[in-house]
Amino acid sequence: MVEIKKDFFNLEMYSVYRAIGELWGEEAWKIVWRAGEILFSELVDRLNLKGKSLEEVLKSLANYLKDAGYVEGIEVNFVKDDEVEYKMKNPSIEEGAFRLIEEGYAPPHISTALFIACLDKLFGLKAEMIGDPVQKEGWVIEKWKLKRKK
Repeated sequence: MVEIKKDFFNLEMYSVYRAIGELWGEEAWKIVWRAGEILFSELVDRLNLKGKSLEEVLKSLANYLKDAGYVEGIEVNFVKDDEVEYKMKNPSIEEGAFRLIEEGYAPPHISTALFIACLDKLFGLKAEMIGDPVQKEGWVIEKWKLKRKK
């Protein structure tokens, strides 16, 4: 079987999330975050994530996303004790995601939602995005603020 093409996957994600946004407006964000939780629950045992350090888990998830072809390159780094910089080189959904943001809809953010679910479920951390993602020299860059859950 031929592997799915990046262009089609990007259009598929755009179409699905545009439809969700049109039908549910701001409620679409619940789907974004829930999709990350479901993906995490599918991967936690598959990637043997339990019992690993935070850095090991983030690296395992990053490697999975790269090996799956979701991104060409990926970095997840702590820039402060409570701040993470997440960099994706040419993510497969970049064009559609930024188009959705420009049109006022919730973008898929599936990898971000995956990492946020992981931080919550395995480490009791709440992650909040700082500002909007930015595009720079082929990279999409996000920053997250981490807090202990109460």
